[in-house]
Amino acid sequence: MTVSSPETQPVPIADTAAVGVRATPRARRQFGRRLESLPLIAALALVVVIFQVITGLFLNPRNLVNLLAELAPLEFIAMASTVMIIMGEIDLSLGSVSGFTGAVLAALLAKAGMPWLAAVVLTFAAGIGITALQGIIVVGARVRSFAVTLAGYLVWYGGQLAVLGSSGYIPLRRAPVNELSVVRLPEFVSLALVALGGLVVALLWLSGRRRSESRRLSGTGFTIRACAGLAALAALLWFISYLERGGGVPLVFVLVAIVAIGMWIMLTRTALGRHMYAVGGDLHAARESGINITKVKWTGFAVAGALATCAGISILSYTGGADTSAGTGALLLAGIGATVVGGVSLTGGRGSLWGAFGGAILLEAVGNGLNLMSLSFYAVYIVEGLVVLLALLADGAVRRRLASR
Repeated sequence: MTVSSPETQPVPIADTAAVGVRATPRARRQFGRRLESLPLIAALALVVVIFQVITGLFLNPRNLVNLLAELAPLEFIAMASTVMIIMGEIDLSLGSVSGFTGAVLAALLAKAGMPWLAAVVLTFAAGIGITALQGIIVVGARVRSFAVTLAGYLVWYGGQLAVLGSSGYIPLRRAPVNELSVVRLPEFVSLALVALGGLVVALLWLSGRRRSESRRLSGTGFTIRACAGLAALAALLWFISYLERGGGVPLVFVLVAIVAIGMWIMLTRTALGRHMYAVGGDLHAARESGINITKVKWTGFAVAGALATCAGISILSYTGGADTSAGTGALLLAGIGATVVGGVSLTGGRGSLWGAFGGAILLEAVGNGLNLMSLSFYAVYIVEGLVVLLALLADGAVRRRLASR
């Protein structure tokens, strides 16, 4: 982020105090958006400290490995909710779609004996087709997504019960689906993937700066960001080594991270992602600028369906079978809560995928810590709800303070 100096040269925000230059409104807004993540980071750090002090087990490597394996379904639903909310829509069927697709995959593998690859492809086709159909109804019939997806929630939960049958349960012991949450990657593979992911993110960031005429690749601002990025990468590599004591990084979480990077690239580095933000920010202005609203929203619904299917598969892998409790409204509401806690605006057009990713980690960490304390399940829901409320209050206070400057 840069501003113009008296010599009309771009100066990073970090340098403005030194040269006595006032940041432009655009630069202040960009700088403010970075500060919006502070409540989430502070809340996550506080949760970690509190549960580690109380239980003494939260930071145990084995517990952290289990936490990462448990995290996958919520992360996928949070990413799906992020896509929908950014477009100014809501999808209340994501939880039941994940449960339905998980039941379909279990039936195809355990009852029909279908090859796993064909079964997975059909399952994704079902999940994408479901939400794409809902998107067609929303866009074509001009019915509010809230009403359409609420009906979808009931329909697909009913479909899930029908697939499960009278027993309400289909066990699954078919590789590789049941191994996603069980397999732990070797340390060298995890380290190599982290390094590769860091390189991809860095190259994308640098290419974005080169395309921006108002920024430069030198100065204090760039140095600070580069050092922060290297420090974060070093911390992540150390964390991978630490998790090795608990068995290693779960394969399912690696898949979550890969999907998250892909979604981040789509939302921030492609025309489709920019159009999603534009549609959610101002529908009339987006239409006037020539954006194909129907195509953007339909694609967003389809993407959300693919992510919900990923959540269903990860639930199936973690539990070892499909049952009536998979998906449900609790997962949906937790996913939306993670999205909002992560700073995604419910009015649409604003928010970060990584914020939603962090929000899911926060809620799952709270649930994990409370389970370590052996609290009843109802207490877990109560505390998680209070955490969401407090995070929203803190986030609102930060936004108001930044807006007043």
